[in-house]
Amino acid sequence: MDLSQLTENERIIAEHAVLTYQAVSEAVRKAPQGQGMAAIEQVVQEKGFQTLRRMIEVSASENPEAQKKGSVAKRAPAATR
Repeated sequence: MDLSQLTENERIIAEHAVLTYQAVSEAVRKAPQGQGMAAIEQVVQEKGFQTLRRMIEVSASENPEAQKKGSVAKRAPAATR
């Protein structure tokens, strides 16, 4: 991946990913013995979801039509026999 070729929005997302990774690394270093995975999970829940939200915001801002299409989380019709 050539980072110099990223768009402004791609750079923002990449920065958020690196910040999340750094937070995970720091949490592991500071975690008490036997608590590393719990520390990672907590950071991923906090920072990871922030990163995902930012990705959604950036993607939606690039494509305003996406907001008009509504949620993809709809009930699937039951199969008929």
